[in-house]
Amino acid sequence: MRAAAPARRNSGKPAPEPPKNLIEVVPKIGVTDVPGEAALRQLPLLDIKTVREVRISTIYEVTGKYSSSHINQIARELLADPITQEYKVERSATPNAFLMGPHVRVEVWLKKTVSDPIGESTQRAITSLGLAEPVRVRTGRAFHFIGRLSKPQIEKLVLKLLSNPVIHLTKVTQR
Repeated sequence: MRAAAPARRNSGKPAPEPPKNLIEVVPKIGVTDVPGEAALRQLPLLDIKTVREVRISTIYEVTGKYSSSHINQIARELLADPITQEYKVERSATPNAFLMGPHVRVEVWLKKTVSDPIGESTQRAITSLGLAEPVRVRTGRAFHFIGRLSKPQIEKLVLKLLSNPVIHLTKVTQR
């Protein structure tokens, strides 16, 4: 008689998280970015006069196992208006609306502990395309400030105009 095989133990490692796919949607060149223009008009109130344009995009973090064609389908058929908006998927070619030259980019995301109703409805809407429901969808905004900004000016922008540290996480990059 053979002995029973020993039971496998859990290695204690958490299961790997499914891939995160980033989709960014921005108004096409030539289409008025109304929220961007409104943000630009607010900058002199913060004593910032070196920015010549502000462009605002919506960013979606779709967590789930999707092929690149599925992610492009989600962006094209669900998230971007083909007449007024362009989109890019992380690691894809950059559309003209994203070619801005040197600028400061500030991403503003809701903290994971804060409800994201747009992310939740987007998560459900993805299934209407005939795709599997994603593990999670988070939404955020990316603010592109075209012009020169000092570190103190960026900090002032983030704290006074773009975010609330109680509910938001921010990421600043200079390009």
